[in-house]
Amino acid sequence: MLIFETRMTQKMEFPRRVEEWTKEQVHQWLSEELKVDQTWADKLYEEEVSGKELVCYKPRDLCELGIKHGPAVRIINTLEDLVKSQENKSGTDISQTQSHSESPRCSRIKHTETKPDTSSMKTAVSKNQKKSQKKKNKGTMQKDLSNPDTCTTSAHRSSANEASSRNTTIQTRELQVEETLCNITKTQTTEMCTTMTSQGAKNKEESKANVPSSNVPAQVPETYPTAESRDDFKIKVSNAGKVSGMKMDEKKQGKSKHLCSFYPFDQQSVSHRYIENYILPPESGPSNLVDPVHEYKFLGRAEDIDIMKKKINKEVFRFAAGCLNRRTNGTIHFGVADSKDSTYCHGEIVGVSVNENDVIIDHFNQGINRYFEDKADDAKRCIRQPRFVEVLSSDSTSSSKYVIEVDVVPSYSIVHGKIYYTQTLDEDNEWRKSKGKSLFIRDGAATRDICKIGNPRDLQVELAKVNTDLNVLDTLRKEAEKKPESKRKLNQGEKLKNLLTCGGGTLDHYDYYIIVMNKSHSDQLQNLKFLTAWKLFCVLDFDPDSVKNGSCHSYRKNRIANLHSPGQFHGDPGSLIQKLNLYQQTSWVFCNGRVDIDKESDKPLPPSEWLIHRAGEVQDMISFLCHPDTLPRGRFLVIFLLLSVVEGMNDPIFDTFMSFYKNLGGTQNIISICTSDSAFQKWKDFIQIRTELDINGQSIYELELSEINGTILEQHNQTKDRLLPSVDRSSVVLTQIDEDSMPALEILCQNQCENVYDEESEEFVNFRIKTEAEFYRGDKVKWWNFYFSDKTPTKPFIQRDKYTHVKNMIRSQTNEPTSTCVMVNLFHHPGCGGTTLAMHVMWDLRKEFRCAVLRDNTISKTEVAQQVNYLIKCGKTERSRKTPVLLLVEDSEETENTQELQHCLRKIIGEMDAFVVILNCVRSKSPKEKHKTSVTDSQYITAALSKDEQNAFEVKLKELQEIHDKPENFYSFMIMKSNFNQEYVANVAYNILRDVDVGSREAQLLSILALLNTYVADSSISASLCEDFLGIKRTPHWKEFVMNKMEPYSCLLIEFQVEEYGVYKAIRFVHQRIAAECVKVLEERHNSPRADIILNMLHTDLFFERGIGKDNLLQSLKSMLITRQRKTEGDEKDTLFSPLIEDIKSGNDGPRKIQHILTEASKRLYKDFTIPQALARHYYLNERNFDLAKEWANNAKTIKENSYTVDTVGQVSRNELKHKMDSKKQKLYTSDDLQEFLELAKAAIKAFQRAQILAKTDDNADIEERRHWKQNTYNISGYMSEIDIAMTVFDIVRRLPLFPEKDAMKNEYIKQFFEGKMPLSSIPIAQTDANQKLVAILKDYEQFLISLKSCVDKAFEFLEVFFTYTREKGVVDKERQNKNRNWIFDHYKNYTSLFCSSSEEKLSKPKLSLNMEIEECRMFLKENRANYFPRILQLLEVRKEMIEPIAEKHSFIYQNCNDKSLQDKANHLLTHIILKLIQPKSKVAKSEKELTDLLKEILQEAGLSHQYPEPYYLALLLLWPGKKQPDKQIATYVEKIRNASQKQHSPILRNRASIAHLYLGKSDGLDRLVSKTVLDGCFSDISRRNIVWQSGDIFKEKAIKEKLLRVNGIIEQRHLYAEYGKLQIPVRPAYLGGIRSGHSTEKVSFYVGFAIDGPLAYDIQYEDS
Repeated sequence: MLIFETRMTQKMEFPRRVEEWTKEQVHQWLSEELKVDQTWADKLYEEEVSGKELVCYKPRDLCELGIKHGPAVRIINTLEDLVKSQENKSGTDISQTQSHSESPRCSRIKHTETKPDTSSMKTAVSKNQKKSQKKKNKGTMQKDLSNPDTCTTSAHRSSANEASSRNTTIQTRELQVEETLCNITKTQTTEMCTTMTSQGAKNKEESKANVPSSNVPAQVPETYPTAESRDDFKIKVSNAGKVSGMKMDEKKQGKSKHLCSFYPFDQQSVSHRYIENYILPPESGPSNLVDPVHEYKFLGRAEDIDIMKKKINKEVFRFAAGCLNRRTNGTIHFGVADSKDSTYCHGEIVGVSVNENDVIIDHFNQGINRYFEDKADDAKRCIRQPRFVEVLSSDSTSSSKYVIEVDVVPSYSIVHGKIYYTQTLDEDNEWRKSKGKSLFIRDGAATRDICKIGNPRDLQVELAKVNTDLNVLDTLRKEAEKKPESKRKLNQGEKLKNLLTCGGGTLDHYDYYIIVMNKSHSDQLQNLKFLTAWKLFCVLDFDPDSVKNGSCHSYRKNRIANLHSPGQFHGDPGSLIQKLNLYQQTSWVFCNGRVDIDKESDKPLPPSEWLIHRAGEVQDMISFLCHPDTLPRGRFLVIFLLLSVVEGMNDPIFDTFMSFYKNLGGTQNIISICTSDSAFQKWKDFIQIRTELDINGQSIYELELSEINGTILEQHNQTKDRLLPSVDRSSVVLTQIDEDSMPALEILCQNQCENVYDEESEEFVNFRIKTEAEFYRGDKVKWWNFYFSDKTPTKPFIQRDKYTHVKNMIRSQTNEPTSTCVMVNLFHHPGCGGTTLAMHVMWDLRKEFRCAVLRDNTISKTEVAQQVNYLIKCGKTERSRKTPVLLLVEDSEETENTQELQHCLRKIIGEMDAFVVILNCVRSKSPKEKHKTSVTDSQYITAALSKDEQNAFEVKLKELQEIHDKPENFYSFMIMKSNFNQEYVANVAYNILRDVDVGSREAQLLSILALLNTYVADSSISASLCEDFLGIKRTPHWKEFVMNKMEPYSCLLIEFQVEEYGVYKAIRFVHQRIAAECVKVLEERHNSPRADIILNMLHTDLFFERGIGKDNLLQSLKSMLITRQRKTEGDEKDTLFSPLIEDIKSGNDGPRKIQHILTEASKRLYKDFTIPQALARHYYLNERNFDLAKEWANNAKTIKENSYTVDTVGQVSRNELKHKMDSKKQKLYTSDDLQEFLELAKAAIKAFQRAQILAKTDDNADIEERRHWKQNTYNISGYMSEIDIAMTVFDIVRRLPLFPEKDAMKNEYIKQFFEGKMPLSSIPIAQTDANQKLVAILKDYEQFLISLKSCVDKAFEFLEVFFTYTREKGVVDKERQNKNRNWIFDHYKNYTSLFCSSSEEKLSKPKLSLNMEIEECRMFLKENRANYFPRILQLLEVRKEMIEPIAEKHSFIYQNCNDKSLQDKANHLLTHIILKLIQPKSKVAKSEKELTDLLKEILQEAGLSHQYPEPYYLALLLLWPGKKQPDKQIATYVEKIRNASQKQHSPILRNRASIAHLYLGKSDGLDRLVSKTVLDGCFSDISRRNIVWQSGDIFKEKAIKEKLLRVNGIIEQRHLYAEYGKLQIPVRPAYLGGIRSGHSTEKVSFYVGFAIDGPLAYDIQYEDS
């Protein structure tokens, strides 16, 4: 222990080693022993600096924490002295107990060059034990304080002779054991022995002739040591590992050493790399002459290229000659530690920094002639060219170093009968030829020069021996070369096909593939094209360089991949699928960081740190991927693509394999692809050790990567291009990357379905029969159904009567179109074939239009429009003629969203020569009426067939009878054939449900599905949920299917694939009419009413637990309970409740059942507020039961307090107030009336003000909630209702008989009272009994009444901000907008008539002249609309001539007003910024320094928590980075302006886009601010200017580019940042769709504009494009 004296002379006992100090002890040592400033000691404590971290600190590190340089140096120097004193005091031996320690230390052992006899082992151990005991008696016993997890490197304290003597006694077996012990940390002895046994057995089995077996690291022999000998080994390792002086770098001491395999001998294995600080097997001597011998050279001290190249030549040719003369293959490695270097373990990979490879190679080729002279030709044929093997850091990034290797292959045909002498060069400052020649031979693990033997007799003996051995070696070499190469045991190409297709002929057996891959080599990338052929769900990439120059970079040249990190897969599955674009685009997950992102969280980690910091989130991600709700078992395949050798079980990719193994319950859905047999053998051994499984059957390892690539591409058959129509009946290829770029669209190509199957095969015939049967049973129509009909003209697809009308209507839109985007509506009854008709028309127009179907109506309309625009441009140049696009929006129940899409398309397409037709397929209960009232071109189709259509169905039935068994059971088809005959439907339902047992699980599931399909079209339950409900058990080898379990009712159901919020199988009724009839039969004949069915569903926990498909199910449930019918949306009538609730209400005990159902629904859907809100609306609108309405409205608010629920509370009070006032229209208000009115008004105002606050956060509703909300304008009702209530209260008070009828001042009194300038007690009111009661009530509410004017002022200010800071976006409802403006205008007119009268106020006191002048300035600014920040901004565009006098007035107020507000200062600064831009030479204009000083004053007062965004907006204008050093606070100001703007202006920004009045230009200082007016001045055509502004194409104009500066940035997690060095500033895209979906991390550039809610990014360009 260390003992320090404290100030109070108390002794502190610390651990002897500083590394063992806690952070508390570090703090105590600094403050009490070193007596440093307490704040500095506290700082280190806050940074959690313990002793382990403290020893790593340098003075500069402390300075970065704010500690002054002097104390920092003193701390470090004192610390270093303390550490040195500890080292001097510590003993040099390890106690005997260490021999029993859990993890022996790794020692750097100089390996033997000769083979000693076996008996020497015990002698060596005994000597070491004696030496250890002797030193122990002399010195102090020391405790082993090292970390048991680390390998400690040490050198021998004994003399060189002793070390040499000891090394000669170490035999090969000991070396292998010690080498293994170096790499095992915290491993039980039994585990170590098991591993050694398996590895040793493997060594025994592997024996190859010409394929060198020594490329596999030397393993521990099969027989492992006994308990006694293990102790000996541990003592030997620990004693052999001592370093003189203990001066080794601590970083080297702390690293475990792992074995690494050799580069394949005499091969070009581009995938092979070395890993820094891993260890190669020991240097070896000749064995079977084919397995190469190895020699290591450090070369770390040769930094000069001239010295290096000569050193390499000397060692290479020395080694090569030794191999030639011993007839053995060999490899010499440069950049690998040899025994001479004590800093590294023997065989440790260090690497060499080489920038000029060609210099080394040229010198090498020149040197062969000089060294080998007359035998140079032989040497050239036997000595391979130097190869430079890349060395990776342990975190898989490049270390910029290489191991230089040269292979020697002494072929018998070249070397037999020859001895190779070489000329050597002396290394003595000058490189010159030596006097004599040398004869090198390999002797054990060393190369020896025979000619160096000094004794002539001994020399002659050795030479004779060499000549004698020569003939024997030649014979052995010849025989070794004759041994045949091992042949492949199986056809791995066929095996690869079988593994990928599960024995099928195509790659469609698996829905998705998951690829797990490690680091690739640049030469491999050309053979990774097969990745683009697969439907990849995700790629787990362990190469941090992948996005820059690896496999990810290569993949994204042809396909879209979103770049993710494992942590992004944490959260709600439904939201993850939508947020990350899963199932739609490939997710490329970087499991070990990225080098292109300079962030700590993306830093690549070595295996030991990866296991601590990243393994957990990778395992969580794998659990998500393997969950049956994400990817059903058996429908996806996990492929481990090992592009480089996995060197150890600590490799993160092995840990990933084990995670998949555990989550999938085995390897049946996992295959491994290795690029070499040796790489596979290591991989297989690791897996076998952990799992005891042989993965041979699930692996490919004998194919070259090029063979793998070709085999998969052949299987995929990529030559079958998909085609899009182009002008003049030409076609263009739709590439896969183009299709990936449009995930929201399902593209219908002109050659859809062609060349997919061999149409003569049995497989195609079966596929056709199955697909047709599914459609006619009730599944959604597929393109295949039309294709089959086209292939058989005699059996055409049934053509509805409206087919030709719709088709001609669409075609006619292209004749002289008046707009770039038009909409055609097709209204249809549910289940009558409307969508089928629309798709039939689209199929037949696919060669005239570029056709696409919108996959999901919830996707951002701007994003959809961007993708449609992409479809228009596919295969086109900017100026070429464009092919029209036909976009199908199917099964929508409203036209509002489609109108918004139409507006977005018009805005994005602009004046481009392009045209889009939206075919809007609208489901409606009254399609004919909707068609009549439609203002756009439309058609309709009803649930009634014409005579021709009925005949067509009769013919089709006969056709089906020829192919299918019992087509009469195709109920969806038969319902239409019967012309939707209700009696037919009733008979079907009655007959099938005749003997139903309503208590069975099957009947319960059927009833729930029937109820859902009755009230919510196309609703369904996922197949996995159905399985769980029915109790179906899944096993790996057998599974019962839902449809089988549901017999005999399965004929009413259909299983189909859902592609919203994930891809999964689901179950629904074949037709809505059958579902409705089944509900009726269950209720009337089997006593299972609707209320009981919905309650059963609400009481089933399973439906509400986590699972894929749950979101759709909950959406259907909510819709069934709360969605009302509206005529405006195509329903037959308007209802106050959903149809289900209306039906239950009309039955027995309906109201009680409704309350029970909605109460249970509120309990189950506890986050949903719409159910009690609907009841509140019913009570206050229809029943006029305001008490119950308040109760339910408050229940809704309790469940979810948002602007809508709180507004409902206010509306109850507002409607009650209006109702009671209406009943008193012709009567005078009594005091009781007044009190009741004011109480209701106060409650309403309170609710509306709360609604205004909550409206700012409505956009933050969780994703699940937003999915069920319709697209609406922002809930501005709180502002408008507040004004309405206030004006109502003003009218109430004015109607009170408080003054004589002829009193001319009565209105003035009322005005002064509401302005708070005249209290009620000062107003001369007529003294009557009634007035006294009224005044008493008014006094009780006086504060409330006085507050109303300021509330109204704020509401009107809101409107001022509305028009200045923001612009319209999306679809504009002009009728609604004009109605609101007229309403506001009328109320404002009434407001001004009351508060802006011409009467002068005489109640105020006389003012001083200065104050009067200040007031005069304020009146001038108010009259000129320059007293409010938004109004001043308008001076950039209008009334520019007023800027100078306005600036003068603001300056006067700033200089003379003692109580000026922060708003005054902000207005003053903004005015002078605008003056500087408009009139820079004005005498009133201020310098930039003055403006900056003003800003500092404002920011000083505002701080970082100001509630308004204006101060931070000024900071953006003046502090945005330019040529000067950037202000690091700018990112903080961006955050603050966003926060403040969100708090203040979110009611506007919700449905409007913020306006950037100023943009970042190319100049410096204030001149870099370019106003929008200046940009507008670049266009003479106003209409064109408006179009390019709306679309964002204005930033593609040359004139605009010349004025604005493009800024570099990055996108991370869908957040955009401007980058200035390491400074990242958050920026928001100005246009929706500016950032690709999928949360990909990308480098970008853009223009910057400054808006009130922060900087905006325009024209975002991706670096990869």
